[in-house]
Amino acid sequence: MSEAHGSLIKSPKQLIIMVFASFFVPLIIILLLMVFVNNGKRSDSEASAEQLIKPVGQLNFKDVTEPAAK
Repeated sequence: MSEAHGSLIKSPKQLIIMVFASFFVPLIIILLLMVFVNNGKRSDSEASAEQLIKPVGQLNFKDVTEPAAK
């Protein structure tokens, strides 16, 4: 019987390395993506927050009980 489909992991040391790599490599990629996405939003955050919550319009209330000046 031939071993055409052999195992890639041949020792316990390789198994441990693969387990750690399969956990930490995606974690590092996710963290780097988070830093990349948040990098543009960190500059001048106070001004951008004020820009986001600024009022769209202004209401001017008049007292209708005042007599009209002629």
